[in-house]
Amino acid sequence: MKIKRYINLSNLSLAASVLLGLFVIISTYSAKASMPAGTCPLQNNDKRIYFAIGLALISVLTDGLGEKNRA
Repeated sequence: MKIKRYINLSNLSLAASVLLGLFVIISTYSAKASMPAGTCPLQNNDKRIYFAIGLALISVLTDGLGEKNRA
């Protein structure tokens, strides 16, 4: 039962990080069109970028724990 929990947490966090990453990319490109030259559109989304990276790391770590428990 614990292995199933790790796999589900890994898959859910990976899907959430991919969706959040796509949202950040799309919002960055749409914001870039309306900003003047020389400004950084990523500063508006830095917390979302860090959160997506954190979710991806959680996915990798829980997948590793699931593999360790399966062996």
